[in-house]
Amino acid sequence: MRLSLCILLTQLSCNVFTSDPVIVLPPFLKLNEQNVITIVNEKSVKSVVRIEHGGEKTNKVIQGKVQTISFYTGSSHPSAHVSIEVDGAQQLDQMLPVRPDLFNVHIHIDKTVYRKAEFVNVRILPLTHSGDVYRGDLKICLVNGKGFVESATLKTIRTDETSAIISEQLEIPSHTFFGEWTVKVQPVEAGGKFIDEKLTFEKSFQVQDYDLPNYRLYGFLEDNSNLKETKITIEAKYFHGKPVNGSVHVYCQEVGATSQDRSHLTHVKSGEW
Repeated sequence: MRLSLCILLTQLSCNVFTSDPVIVLPPFLKLNEQNVITIVNEKSVKSVVRIEHGGEKTNKVIQGKVQTISFYTGSSHPSAHVSIEVDGAQQLDQMLPVRPDLFNVHIHIDKTVYRKAEFVNVRILPLTHSGDVYRGDLKICLVNGKGFVESATLKTIRTDETSAIISEQLEIPSHTFFGEWTVKVQPVEAGGKFIDEKLTFEKSFQVQDYDLPNYRLYGFLEDNSNLKETKITIEAKYFHGKPVNGSVHVYCQEVGATSQDRSHLTHVKSGEW
């Protein structure tokens, strides 16, 4: 019985010291940034980490119980080969995707329905996985109702160091298709090519030949014995309250034998004159 117990304890001890290390990998490698791989061992051992990414090679030898490897990925290749040996044994050999650290792009536009030749005013807030503002290059464009990119709207943009918001104006062509359009935003790889479709962010809107809504027109006249000094206030507003910009034709006539045509054309600014 005593001999069996010693053998069992010896086996347990061997299993503890020969357990596999814990390797902590990121879900993807961040393009043009530092990346970190962590290896946790039961005891201090030597690890060899090899990373190949689009011609870039990283080869590091580390001794210790908790090992941290930091490296930079700058190639536009979509994946990297990671190989890790711990204490002479192969523990990892796999491919990791490489992409920009872009988690979400919030896209806001000023309207939901536009006409031909109008400008789409766009505001963009790009965020990383940690919640910081993404500072890399982005490509923005309009995709028309037939699914084609309007090449004249294709731009490369990025946030500056003093602001988190990107503001752009994209013009809808005067001769184009009606239907559902989208504002399309994607991160850009080194070399100017688009990243895969998983990192495509869109905002939809309609392009229609719509009519302007009805509005109310009010006129206010102040009593005055002198027609030339009589003041007239004109107010034009849409039913939802927004003022109308346009022209108004004011026509005044004296009542009597010597009637005079005092018509006047003026421009209404902010709905009032």
